[in-house]
Amino acid sequence: MRADRDAFTSKVRYLNQHMTLAEMEEACHGVRKASWWGRVARYDETIQPPFYNDEIAGIALLFKTSSEQVRRMIAEEWLGVATPRVSDRVKLVAPQVDTLTEEDFQLVEGLVNRLAPKQSSDDEWRPKTAK
Repeated sequence: MRADRDAFTSKVRYLNQHMTLAEMEEACHGVRKASWWGRVARYDETIQPPFYNDEIAGIALLFKTSSEQVRRMIAEEWLGVATPRVSDRVKLVAPQVDTLTEEDFQLVEGLVNRLAPKQSSDDEWRPKTAK
């Protein structure tokens, strides 16, 4: 499987068509500045990817997706790591999802994110209690 070398940048460029860079900075709670978003949108190859959990969580807010999905996008674009294989269930609906307009896709993505069970992050790990 081949990695999408524009996974993160494509999302940034799409958002920048509908938002200013300052609005993007605000929507991610300031974890990345408008100037950084501008450099990503311009394909500045010297830009470093976000790393810390709070940065990724803020970007997930902007992207309206999960932190895990943001991590996958970063891994694909900056590290060239392809996302893992998808389940048969996902393969079943993938062709229909791929034909949607970007606006309709965002509706589907929002619905799936709302219905999916909340996934805990590494910093939320708690040991099992003794019985």
